[in-house]
Amino acid sequence: GPSGKAEHGVIVYKASQASWYGPGFYGNRTACGETLRPSTLGVAHKTLPCGTKVALYYHGHAVTVPVIDRGPYAAGREYDLTAETKHRLHFGSTGTVWSAPHAH
Repeated sequence: GPSGKAEHGVIVYKASQASWYGPGFYGNRTACGETLRPSTLGVAHKTLPCGTKVALYYHGHAVTVPVIDRGPYAAGREYDLTAETKHRLHFGSTGTVWSAPHAH
C-alpha cells in the first residue's frame, strides 16, 4: 500500500555485496532465457528463482528488478547487476547494496 509496507509487514533490506556485468555478454541468452542487452533491467543471483523481484537500494536510489541470470561467481558477491540496473542505482563497479527479495 501507500505506506510502503509489504503485505506481510515491513520490507527488510540486508547488506549484499554486488558487482555488475554486461559488456562482452550482450546478445547472449541469460540463464533465465532472455537476451541480455545494454537496456536490460535485472540481476544475476546464484539461487533465487528466475523472475523473483528484488528490491535494491543504494545511496538514496531504489529499483526493483527481476532475477534474470545466474551468478556472480566471484567469492563473497551476492548479486551481479546489469548495466541499466547499475545506471539507475548510480552504482559504481563493486560495493554494498541493500537488497530485499520479494517472497512469491
